Amino acid sequence: MVHLDRYILNARVLPMLVVTFPLVLAAYPWLPADAFVKDGLWATAIKWATTGASSAFLATVLSFVPRAFGTRLEERLWREWGGAPAAAYLRYAHPELDERQTAALHAKIAKLDPGLHVPSKAEEKADPAAADQCYESMVRMLRARTWGPKNYPMLFDENLSYGFRRNLLGIRPVGILACLIGLASGTAAIWMGHDAWPVAALSAAVGAFILANTPGDVKRQAERYARRLFMTVDLLKPVPKAKPAGTAIRKKGVAPVPPTPA
Repeated sequence: MVHLDRYILNARVLPMLVVTFPLVLAAYPWLPADAFVKDGLWATAIKWATTGASSAFLATVLSFVPRAFGTRLEERLWREWGGAPAAAYLRYAHPELDERQTAALHAKIAKLDPGLHVPSKAEEKADPAAADQCYESMVRMLRARTWGPKNYPMLFDENLSYGFRRNLLGIRPVGILACLIGLASGTAAIWMGHDAWPVAALSAAVGAFILANTPGDVKRQAERYARRLFMTVDLLKPVPKAKPAGTAIRKKGVAPVPPTPA
């Protein structure tokens, strides 16, 4: 059984729906109207409804595909960009913040979880890879504490948009192939005298939409998410300190239990 929530629907099912729609459209001109009902208008309406339902069904069943391709693409993009955008935002060398602002952001994050090591500028310069590992740990902590649409809806929306763009870009070759199949089917049907211009037009429009989503768009969305993520730092509370081992917890109205004699 496929578990569906808002993130899966927007970041996984929706990109796959974009891809499966022209593929299912390709079969539309060749479905006989009398296979549904005899009346032409109702037959057309039911054929279009069947096309949409089939696309949605396939997109839901195959929702794991965009995630697999998207995460693989993400690894390559991060290498090309010189690291994950959120972790790169914490570097002293990042152009968006000056040294004072970076140090202030580091100090705020360090207060949230004292167990995290926050590299100094000298440490980052001496070993950038080790510093990036620390920054990635800081980002993971913030992501874990801000995940979900309830408390941080704007941040969640930015993450949804990034997931959709990343996954759609990951399956771009499959999507372009599906659009070409739909366009070819519609064109062939028109040439044979069928009224299939919507199939060709919609397939071309979906193909243009897929091509319009570029690696640059994905990077800009990742940077928007990173900025929004670090805006939540002032809203978070530090992790409560753990009580020392062996400390008795005294409940209101209950006398403490005396220690057992050795």
